[in-house]
Amino acid sequence: MYFQGINANIMSLGGIAIAIGAMTDGAIVMIENMHKHLEAYSKDKPLTDENRWQIVAKSASEVGPALFFSLLIITVSFLPVFILEAQEGRMFAPLAYTKTYAMAASAGLAITLIPVLIGYFVRGKIMAERKNPINRLLIAIYMPFLKTVLRFPKLTIIAALVITWVGFMPMSKIGSEFIPPLDEGDLMYMPTTYPGVSIGKARELLQQTNKLISTVPEVENVFGKVGRAETATDPAPLTMIETFIQLKPQSQWRTGVTTKSLKKELDALVKFPGVTNAWVMPIKTRIDMLATGIKTPVGIKIAGAISMLFKI
Repeated sequence: MYFQGINANIMSLGGIAIAIGAMTDGAIVMIENMHKHLEAYSKDKPLTDENRWQIVAKSASEVGPALFFSLLIITVSFLPVFILEAQEGRMFAPLAYTKTYAMAASAGLAITLIPVLIGYFVRGKIMAERKNPINRLLIAIYMPFLKTVLRFPKLTIIAALVITWVGFMPMSKIGSEFIPPLDEGDLMYMPTTYPGVSIGKARELLQQTNKLISTVPEVENVFGKVGRAETATDPAPLTMIETFIQLKPQSQWRTGVTTKSLKKELDALVKFPGVTNAWVMPIKTRIDMLATGIKTPVGIKIAGAISMLFKI
């Protein structure tokens, strides 16, 4: 992550969190197979250090190749995420990178370091699987289902195909967009004021806009902020106001009012010279700002030295 320039944000750390469960699978399978071999060996003759390492090598080589390739398959399963572009690509690429790195490292450690650690730390008397009350309970629960599935394999495959088809039916109605726009239930007012606005004027604009927004019947409450907090993670200038608008349940809205019409009504109500309104969704806007640095769906970023000539 350091050499690739991937920040430790919620998406990159989420990739590691997703991989944690699969990362431990290699060690769990290795230890379980070692227990099986120790259980079978201890019935015949006493266990010595030399015999222990022979059992470790035998048990690890028995499941190692299949375990390594199974972890590689899980790693490769996230490769399609890398072909995403635009907002989706910027948002999910850190997650895919960190998960792929974690799974690749887990696959390597599963066949190199884990067998050595098992040889050093798996000691003492190993309880037989049938003597463990938890194992007996779990086996008693899933064994009837397993026997039923094995008895009717064709019916099981047909049932799986039907469940898969039922799952794909809602997906076909979503459309082709990877992240379709969603109505989050609330709104966020993020206007941009004229440059060089004073603290007093920014506070006055915040108070006036809050009062006007709260007059709309569908608005439950309004909370606005201007400037930035005492933290480096919120570098918002005085020219940007952030107002969270909590709306009432739609059952209490006026007849015929929708989110789209509500935005138009608020935009017509809140009009100040030098203030550019933006009515957006709270969560989506935060994602857009993290990914692109622009808070509106459409924007133009200009960088570098620019010289402009105006003819009046």
